[in-house]
Formats: sequence, C-alpha cells, structure tokens
Amino acid sequence: MVGVLLDGRYRVVRRLASGGMSLVYVGHDERLDRPVAIKIMNADLAADPPFLDRFTREARAAARILHPNIVTVHDQGTDEKHSAVYLVMELVSGGTLRDLLRERGTLSPGAALAVMEPLLRGLGAAHAEGLVHRDVKPENILIDRNGRVLVADFGLARAVAESSHTTHSGKTGAVFGTIAYLSPEQVTTGRADARSDVYAAGIMLYEMLTGSPPYVGDNAVSVAYRHVNDDVPPPSESDSDIPGELDDLVISATTRDPLKRPADARRMLEMTHAARDSLALSDVDAPTIEPPAALQTSATGGTGATEYVGATPADGNPPDARDTRDTREQGDPQADDDTAEDAGDSGGGATAQQPAAIMTSSDRQQTDDEHLDEDDDDPPRHRRQRRWVVPVIVLVTVAALLAGAGFWWMQWGRWTTVPDFSTASSQQDLSDLAGEAGVDIRLGESEFSETVAEGSPISVDPAAGTKVTRGTDVDVVLSKGPERYVVSEALIGQESTTAMSSITSLVGDRIEIEVVAEYDEDVAADAVVGFKPPAGTEMKPSSTLQVIISKGRTPVPLPDVHGVSADEAMQTLTEAGFSPSVSDEKVFSDEEIDTVAKTEPAAGTKAQPGADVQVTVVLSKGPDLVEVPKVIGSSTDSATATLEEAGFVVDISTVFTTLGLVAVQSPEAGTMAKRGSTVTIQVV
Repeated sequence: MVGVLLDGRYRVVRRLASGGMSLVYVGHDERLDRPVAIKIMNADLAADPPFLDRFTREARAAARILHPNIVTVHDQGTDEKHSAVYLVMELVSGGTLRDLLRERGTLSPGAALAVMEPLLRGLGAAHAEGLVHRDVKPENILIDRNGRVLVADFGLARAVAESSHTTHSGKTGAVFGTIAYLSPEQVTTGRADARSDVYAAGIMLYEMLTGSPPYVGDNAVSVAYRHVNDDVPPPSESDSDIPGELDDLVISATTRDPLKRPADARRMLEMTHAARDSLALSDVDAPTIEPPAALQTSATGGTGATEYVGATPADGNPPDARDTRDTREQGDPQADDDTAEDAGDSGGGATAQQPAAIMTSSDRQQTDDEHLDEDDDDPPRHRRQRRWVVPVIVLVTVAALLAGAGFWWMQWGRWTTVPDFSTASSQQDLSDLAGEAGVDIRLGESEFSETVAEGSPISVDPAAGTKVTRGTDVDVVLSKGPERYVVSEALIGQESTTAMSSITSLVGDRIEIEVVAEYDEDVAADAVVGFKPPAGTEMKPSSTLQVIISKGRTPVPLPDVHGVSADEAMQTLTEAGFSPSVSDEKVFSDEEIDTVAKTEPAAGTKAQPGADVQVTVVLSKGPDLVEVPKVIGSSTDSATATLEEAGFVVDISTVFTTLGLVAVQSPEAGTMAKRGSTVTIQVV
C-alpha cells in the first residue's frame, strides 16, 4: 500500500506497525497538508458486511470524542479502488506504555499514577458517551514526546468481534482483547462494559507497579481460568514497598464481580485522586514521563514504530518487543507485500521467511519426479490427477461450508431477540437473560416505582421481542421499589437542630415537615420528643411529618412557704423540683422572726421545675414597730405631720365643735404600733 492515494486524499508514506487484523502506516493528508496515521484493515475484514457496519458506527462514535487523552480519529472510509477499509488518526510521535515498561521494568507509585490519571480521564470521557474500549492494554496506551498519555483504538475490538470473519476463522486473539487484561465477564460471556475497561486498567496498574501482570501461564486457557476463578493479589505481595493505598485501588478495580467495581473510569479516577492525596506524592504531576529513547524520531525524520492492535501470544503474556521494520526490498514491490503480510500475521519477526507453499516451477517438477519413482505401476499422469482430486474436494467442501456458514450468519446467526426482562428480579437475572440472548445490558439510573418491584426493570429499550444484532446495547432502568421514607427512632431525644438536619438530608423536599413544641416531663427542653406518624412508619412523598420538640417540664405554681422555718421551706421547694437558697438579708414582716417572710419569685408564680430555676427564700425580722408620738393638744396640721413623720397613717375624726385641737388619739401615745398602721385623732 506504500505510495497509494486513498480516496484521492490520504497518501500512504511508509509502514509503521503491523498486527493480526491491520497494518498501520505513516500517511499524509494531501488536502490539509498534515501527517496522519492510517490504519488499514486486512482484506478479509474489509469484505465482511457486519464488520463494515460496526466499524463505521464505532469510528463515528470515537470521532465524536475530542479529548486530549484520546487519539483523535480524523476520518474513516472505504477505498473501492484499492479494496481498503481504513481509519485516519492523529500521528503520535513517541512510544507505547509497553515500550516504557520494557525500558524501565517497573514504575514508582507516583509515576504509575501519572500514567493512570490521564489514561482514566480519557477512558472516562469515552464512558460518559457510552463508548467502551474492550481492549485496554499497554500496547494501546501511547505516550508522545511531551509525556502526553493517549488511549488508542476505541471501538475496534467490538467491530472485529462482530465480524463473520472472526466468528469462523478462529482469529480471536486480537479481537476480543488481550487475555492478560480481559475481565472475567469477557472471558465467560464475551460481554463488556465500562467496568470491563476498569478491570483492565487495574491490571495495568498492577503491571506498572510490579513489572508483570498478575496472571501468566503456559497457554491462554490457563490465564483465562485464573481471571475467572482467582482474585488478583495486592501488588505489595510482589514488592512490600508498594503502599496500601495502591493495593486498595488495584483490588477495587479488579474484583471479579463487576457490580463491586467502580462504575466507570470516572469513578476510578476519583479513587485514584484520593490515593494520590492520601500518599501526598510529589511526582504525580511532574516530571512528565518521557518515551524511551529508542522511540524518538530518527535522523531521517521517521517516527518510531508503535503497535496499536497486535496478535496475542497463546500464553496470555504481554508481547515482547516487535520488530516492525520494513524488510521488503526496493526492487520487488510484490514480493515485499507478501513477506510483510506474513510477518504481520505471525506477530512481526525480524526477518520474513519465504512460505513453504511458494515453490518455483523446477521445484514442483522435481517433487513430481520423486513421486513417480515411488510407484511405477500407475501412469504418471493418472497419479498426478489423483493427487489433486482429494485437495480439490477438500477445498470445495470447506468453501461450501464457509459459504453456508456465512449465509447462515448473515441471515440468522447474527440476529437475536431482546428477551423479556420483566421476569428478572435482580441484576444477576438480567445478566443471565442477556447472556442467553447475546445482548449487552446498559443500566440507567434506577427509579422509584409504585407498581414495579425493587430490582425489576421499569423500562427496556429496545423493547422485549425486538429483533437486533448480537452485542446490541439494551438500555434498562431498574426499579428501586416504592418511594418511601422512614424516620429512625434513634432521633428521639437528640437536640432539635441535629435531628432536623438528619431528617432533611433523608427526605429532602419530598416530605413536608411540621415542627410542634410541647411540654414534656421526661425529655429535656429543645430535644425531640417524638414524631407523628411514629418513627419507623413508611411515608409516601408529599406526606406530612410532625416533629415534636420538648419545651421542658410543665410550669407549676411556686409553693407558698410563708411563716415556716428556713429548713422546712428549703425541703418543700426542693421536692417541688426547684433550686432554693436563703438570702443573707432579712426583712420586716408580720411573720415571726426567722420564719419565711417571702420568696423570690413570689409564691404562686408559675415556673418550670428544674435545677436551673433559682428560688430565693427571705426570712422575717418580725413586725416593724414604732412608738406612737403624743399629739393631744396639738393642732390638726401639727399632729398630722408628727404622726406621718413617725411612719403612721393619720385618720382625722372631727367633733361637733371645731377648735382645731386634738382631743383624743388612738392608739395612745407611747404605744408600740406597726409602722404604716393607722392612728386616729379626734379634733375639737
């Protein structure tokens, strides 16, 4: 393909990398005058309609994602003239994560997170658009000259997986993903979602920290078996210096149960940030990771070879370095193409051997002569004819079988029917039904339902009974059951502000809250007494919840302790629930000396019993007595002034004749009377 102009726009300059399903070339966009990378799919895939259909859809989906950590897809097309199905992408000058690991062996925790964070940002952007990679591995993680990390080959694994070619040819090593990084569900069911990419990312983090994937074996089957049946060990078992935070991150991402993994790369990125912050690593953001020196641009301006999609060794271990140098001779272009193709299919050797089936005419004649010598009874021509009969019959039979299988696949095999998920009562039931039908489940955010039981589907799109191709994503929304809210009994007795905060967090604006204050003999003031309806009752949205807050104990009248001793008064008030104390000062009163003259607050005042209610007891000094002055014979005005000055109230009684003099006073002069009492005088 070197020198070919695809669709009159993209010039193929030179081969960059090879693999079992495609060749990657350095190209030039003649229209925009820029270098590009051109991935040209193998001819057998290019002739497969299911592959073309899925390849086109996945390329369009990948092209919509413009993210600095995803290799940009510029164009996709089919060149009929050259029978080429191709994908045009940005040309990344640098190497792959595999090259970096090959050079360094292991990465420090900081350097590993420096690769993981942009990798997860790129995957997260794709997952947000509903796009799953399905073949996350170090060979598909590119690192450019500036240390920028990019994810390559979105959607290609799925497109190849659904082709009829791969179904019948058995070439599945590079299609369904690399066995060292496949999630258990990809091994057992062939289905993949965002959690499958998270699993592969966790395996890569393990490899970056320890130098190898967790599972290696003599063949792919043994590796796949361990993915399905064994838990990935913590990286610290291989290197005790690896911190526990990274152990937790790897274990969380690689748990065998998909539902227990982070939901997508965005959630794993949050966990990665948390691990980074917990470790306080200083080398996460800087310095950037440089690609290996062997992958820098050569003196002639070429770019180091980068393997985007390659065949997987049977043992499931990551591939060693592939020498993708072009071994073709300039003088024989046709021979160059043949040997290059053979090298690519075999994994890319340093030199390409001539296939045993390619022989010269003299070689073929010599072989015929040797067979003639073995059996002289039959004429040579008859023996030659018999030698070709069996191979021809076999070839015709195989061709017929393949044609029949292809026809069956196109007409019936690739189609399936969306099952009736209404019978499912759990996510495991959904997975089982989807696996039997050959479709993928894409769970939406669960919703409340008054009619559909919890865990059962509320909606399914496409609907049950719809005819779809295998691998189609079916959007399912599960029920969370009826929307009900239950207030915990543990909130009773809590301080009102704390309890109200908990209730609001639980019910939001779905329940109307009404606060009622009541006296309570047992619950302290400003604490929750109870709820109406009672705690533990299921409430529907728009229900009213009455929160009863205590105002403390019911106020009671202060006991009347006038005239009793101080000790008796203290006992009476204490038993009533108050905190009494005796004043140091005494007052005059009608009560006996050293008995209670009054209380503050006054007797009969209502107050809430409690240790914080202070009652002061004031004792009596007895009555305030004053000697009555003598005013007989004094004028009315003079007598009144004298008595009032002494503290009495004057009551004047006038006799029939008025001389203006006091003739009689009561009480008599010299008598001790209570200050403020009344003294009566008779004026004549």
